[in-house]
Amino acid sequence: MPNIEIKSMGGKFFWNNLAEHSGWRLQENSVFGNCRILDPNDVRVAWGGRDAMERVLKEIESKI
Repeated sequence: MPNIEIKSMGGKFFWNNLAEHSGWRLQENSVFGNCRILDPNDVRVAWGGRDAMERVLKEIESKI
């Protein structure tokens, strides 16, 4: 999905961490069920469905 990289508030209220690697986090929204990936600076770098975001996180992990 298209993404505008925007600083988040870190996901402390409506987001559950599903995975974390070197500061990168895969989170799922507890209300709507969509997922996102945050970089170590809490910037959203991708968002979409869980399966797609798990694939993106694996790509990121292979590069760091």
